[in-house]
Amino acid sequence: MKSKFLTMKFILGALILSFSCACSNSNSEEAMPQTAIGRQLVESGMANDVTLDNESVVRDGVKLNELAFKTFGESQHIFVATIDLNKLTFTPATKDDKNVPATGPESSAPLPIHAFAAEANGKTVWLGVNGDFYADNPLRVMGVFYKDGVCINSQHFEGHDEVLYQLKNGETYVGQADEALAHEDNLLHALGGYGLLVKDGVAQNSYEEMGDLQNPHPRTSVGLSQDRKTMYIFVVDGRRKDSFFALGLTLPHLASMMKAVGCYNAINLDGGGSTTLIIRKVNDDGKPTFPILNTPADDRVPRKVTNSMLIIEKK
Repeated sequence: MKSKFLTMKFILGALILSFSCACSNSNSEEAMPQTAIGRQLVESGMANDVTLDNESVVRDGVKLNELAFKTFGESQHIFVATIDLNKLTFTPATKDDKNVPATGPESSAPLPIHAFAAEANGKTVWLGVNGDFYADNPLRVMGVFYKDGVCINSQHFEGHDEVLYQLKNGETYVGQADEALAHEDNLLHALGGYGLLVKDGVAQNSYEEMGDLQNPHPRTSVGLSQDRKTMYIFVVDGRRKDSFFALGLTLPHLASMMKAVGCYNAINLDGGGSTTLIIRKVNDDGKPTFPILNTPADDRVPRKVTNSMLIIEKK
């Protein structure tokens, strides 16, 4: 009798252990990256302890990943948008979709306002992020700015010479301001930034001259694949304001992540409280709306921005 009891006890213990291991394996699998973007970030060494890795299709040609993980022990929450430039394109945007200089406080507005203005002018907006850095007194962008073939700003502040630009034939590039301006008559769009993150497939890691920009912050950045047919947009929450307690990324960490997902050239856009991500949704009445997906660092309130970048349908 005692032998049977011990046997039953052993079997019961084995079953409990087996169930416990199964649960442990299940939890472990849930913590592993589930998407290609997630796996690329983990393999790069920039992400571990992945607790969120979701992927959705905004529309054919626009994919959006949302991830939560740790980078060197610090919590992060980021979005990565992947855009097929064979199917869609981008446009720099302003609060009223006009091609005029932004030189006063009335020229800035939260990002959804930019999207609604573009829609009112016949564009179909699928996704948007904040754009270039800007200066006060007077309010103006700090880099080169062309929109719809119109030169809004051909000058740039010292250091603000990185640019995303598109020619009138549809070819899109990441490069320097002088490269974009050399095209002048054939330049359709140009959106300035500050900080070259990836250059010719090499992640850049020296930002001593950029001061505070090498510390962890919310970030917005944009890059292109080597064939320039795929655009990648990173939106990084930070300053521990959101529900994920996200710290934010340094520029070298962001550069490594952008290279890992496929960027051959990439630049840093404005960040901090300006970092904002919107996507297109449709209300019950069939009208578009543009909810903010990330958590803005200024007490969750989107900051007014001078210009932005919208992903739109090709005409």
